[in-house]
Amino acid sequence: MVRLWLIVAVAAVAFTVYAVIDCATMPPQRIRSLRRGWWVLLVLVLPVLGGVLWFLLGRAPAAPGPTPRYRGPEDDPDFLGGPRAAGPHRTGTDQDDATLRDLEDQFRDERDDDSRPDR
Repeated sequence: MVRLWLIVAVAAVAFTVYAVIDCATMPPQRIRSLRRGWWVLLVLVLPVLGGVLWFLLGRAPAAPGPTPRYRGPEDDPDFLGGPRAAGPHRTGTDQDDATLRDLEDQFRDERDDDSRPDR
């Protein structure tokens, strides 16, 4: 029986600590009914009941809206070869080829300017 009460006490302390930390770190826009200081005091004075009241009455739901999230390659239309945007689309290979052609042209121009041998 003592073990059961010990487990209940540890769970109550853990819940109270979690509720205090959640209340203390909550953005001001999401706190309802009372001010932050009053909520923290209420959770500390009435450990379990205060935490339950905080989670039921004190926290406002998060504002709906687009949340940034990671998109894997399977969610990327470019990766899957989906519909392309209008206009010419250059891939990395096309850009590499163009860069190599430009470098070769520059090298030929420099070589033509230098008609004497390096020796």
